[in-house]
Amino acid sequence: MAETVVKVWRTCMVKPAISSPTQTLFLSSFDLLWIPAPNVQNIFFYKLSPLTEYTSLIQDLKKSLSSVLVYFYPLAGRLKKGESGRTEVDLTDGGVEFKEASISVPLEDLEKDGFRKLGPEVNLSADENYNRPLLSIQVTALAGSGMCIAATHSHVLMDGKSFFHFMKSWAEFSRGLPITKPPQHDRTIFKPENKNSPSIFFKAHDIVSVGIRGAKIFKFVADESQSEHKNEGKHDDHLPKTTDMIHSTFCFTEEMMEELKQESRASTSFVAVAAHFWRCVMRAREVPQEEAVYFSVLADCRGRVNPPLPHTYFGNCQSLGLVQTTAHTLFNADISFAADVIQQLIRSCTEEAQINHLIDWIESGWRCRIERDILREAGWKYGIMAVASPRFPLYDMDFGWGRPTDVQIADDNESMVLSPPKDGGKSIMVSTCLPQHQMDFLHHLLFSGRAYPSAKL
Repeated sequence: MAETVVKVWRTCMVKPAISSPTQTLFLSSFDLLWIPAPNVQNIFFYKLSPLTEYTSLIQDLKKSLSSVLVYFYPLAGRLKKGESGRTEVDLTDGGVEFKEASISVPLEDLEKDGFRKLGPEVNLSADENYNRPLLSIQVTALAGSGMCIAATHSHVLMDGKSFFHFMKSWAEFSRGLPITKPPQHDRTIFKPENKNSPSIFFKAHDIVSVGIRGAKIFKFVADESQSEHKNEGKHDDHLPKTTDMIHSTFCFTEEMMEELKQESRASTSFVAVAAHFWRCVMRAREVPQEEAVYFSVLADCRGRVNPPLPHTYFGNCQSLGLVQTTAHTLFNADISFAADVIQQLIRSCTEEAQINHLIDWIESGWRCRIERDILREAGWKYGIMAVASPRFPLYDMDFGWGRPTDVQIADDNESMVLSPPKDGGKSIMVSTCLPQHQMDFLHHLLFSGRAYPSAKL
C-alpha cells in the first residue's frame, strides 16, 4: 500500500456571492449539544475523464460554492460568544476554507485505506472551533484520473440531514441547475422563554425500567436541587484506542436483513441489523460478562417537535437515546432481546415529552456534554453509537462528472456508521473501527454459519 502523503498547494476562503442578510444566528438547544463534539468529515471519491481540465474544474467548484453559500450563509460564519455568554454564529461572511491538494496514489488504493488523511483536521476541540471556518473543503487530485472532495464541518451548525442537503444543493449549482430545496434557517421555535425552566439531569441513578427485563433506558429527569452540570473530566482507558485501528465496511443485503428480521422479530431492517451488530461488536471486543454495555442512537425529530419542522430545516434536530444492559444478558439472550430493547429505545427517545426534557436539559447548561462524556462519567466502558443513516443521499452528489464511486464517513471507533449502498439498492452498509484482531473476529461473528456469504468490504 502506497503511503498517503498529501500535498496542499493552495488555500483560500470562498465567501457567499451575496452578503448574509443578518449579523448573528441564534443556535438552538439541539445545536449547543454538540459544542464539545469533534468535527465531522465526509469524503466523496470520483473517477474523472482523462480529458478533464482540472484547473477549470476547481474554478467551477469555487464559483458554485460561492453561489450556494448565498442560501446556506451560516456555513460562512464563525462561532462566538454572545453578550449573555451563549454561543451563536457571527454572520460576517468569514468564508468557507477551500484547499487544493494532490497525492500520488491511485483512486482504487485510497478507497481501501488512508482516506482520513485527505481532508482538513477533524478532531478539533471545542475551543479550537471558535473563530475558525465552520466548513472546510479540500479537493485532492489523485494519481491517474481520480479526485476526491473532503468536507469537514462543525457539528454545532448542522446534523447529517442538513449536511447532505447542503452538499446536494452545491452539486446542483455546480451542474448549472437552480436550487430545488432552499434551506429554512428559522430556529426561533427553540428559543427559551423568559422563565426558569427546570434543571434536567442525566445520571446513572436516573435510569428507569421500561418493561424490558434485564435492560434499562435512560430518561431525562427534572431535578431542581442542582443548577448545572459539571464536567468531571473522566476518561475511560478501556475504550479502543485510535492507534493500530482499522476501518471496515460490512454489507447487509436485502436477503440477510430479511433473515435477521425473522430471527429477531424486529419491526424494521435497521433494528434487526443494529441488534445483530451490537451483540457481535461486544463479543468481538471480549467484554467481560459482568460489565455494563450500552447502545445509543440519534433520531431525527423534525416531525416530532411542536410545531413540526420542515424537512428543509437547516441545523441540528436529533434526539438522544441510550439503553444499558449487561454483557451477560446481551450474550445469553437471543437476538430478539436486543431487537426489542432497540425498538423500545427508539420509541422512548422520540416521545414529545422526552424531546422537551432534552431541550430543557441542554438549556440548563449551555456547554453541556454530549452523550459519550456522560457514559464515561457513569463508568461505562463498552458500547456503540448508531450514527448517519442508510437514507442519506451519499451517492447523489453529482457535480457534473458523474456520481461518486465511493463515499467515506469518518467517525471514531465507538460508532456504527450506517450508509446506503453504491448501487442504490436496498442493502445497508455498516462501518466501524477496531483493532485488526477484533475486526477479524467481528467478521466471523457477523457472517459465520449463516446462509449468505461473507460481505466484508
